[in-house]
Amino acid sequence: MKKIFSVVMLIFITLLTSGFTKMHNDEVLEVIQRQVPNDKFYFIRGLEREYGFNTNVRYRGIIYSDKLKEAKAFMGIQVALEDLDSLYMWEDDFKDQYENALASPRLTKIIRENAKKMLGEDIIVYIDLSEAMFLKEGVEFVEQNIGNFIPDEKVGLRVSIDVFVDDITKVNIDEYKKKVFHLQRDLYKEYNINSDINMDLQDRKYLNYDVIKNHIFYVFKDEPQVKKYLKKYKEEKTLLPKEMGYLMDYFTRYFDSTNIPNILFQVGDDEKNYKEVNVVLSKEMKNND
Repeated sequence: MKKIFSVVMLIFITLLTSGFTKMHNDEVLEVIQRQVPNDKFYFIRGLEREYGFNTNVRYRGIIYSDKLKEAKAFMGIQVALEDLDSLYMWEDDFKDQYENALASPRLTKIIRENAKKMLGEDIIVYIDLSEAMFLKEGVEFVEQNIGNFIPDEKVGLRVSIDVFVDDITKVNIDEYKKKVFHLQRDLYKEYNINSDINMDLQDRKYLNYDVIKNHIFYVFKDEPQVKKYLKKYKEEKTLLPKEMGYLMDYFTRYFDSTNIPNILFQVGDDEKNYKEVNVVLSKEMKNND
């Protein structure tokens, strides 16, 4: 009898919590929907109730939309509220986040396409947009001035690029220094994008199926072409560079190269020629010297 009572109470609490969450989710969605009526919004995470005492935030969640998915945006609208009574105060912030998220794929595409021309199709290009408060304005500036270098204006970004090779011990370090140096300069001179680039070379053998699958932004894991290439990679253990590059375009973070042989190339706007590009060898690579 006690067991039956416990099960009933568990079901009751679950339904009560579910209804409570949906009610508050709907409240938040109504706020952003009023600001942007021509899109459909939904939560892809939360709202989750925060019970810790180290923050005043009590509700967290991430809102996504049909247009964000169509644009292949990997950013959503971050919700972090102390209470729901002050929800109206965040209307403008939600809209700003949405516009930045919608603009982000346009900037990523420019950098990725230029990087692939120099480094190959099967690379990971990760752009740190966490501090891009005026991302929409920055993207518009870049798009309006392609080919028009403006020395006193620039969009500053941190970019991580992972490049995979068959045998890292046989790469020509000088050639890769030239490539990353010219990529940084081309982005600056052609697009007014002044990026600090960390380019990490590592062996392709560490790219197993689970690594590939777990790095893909979960919103797109059921996209037909993604599923097709994942299935092929699982079965055949290999993909054409363009196919692997297609999957890597959905990566939301760079490849974790901890404790595996790698060569890191670092370049910003201070270097005058490719020979000044900073090169860092992992301990495994140093031991191979």
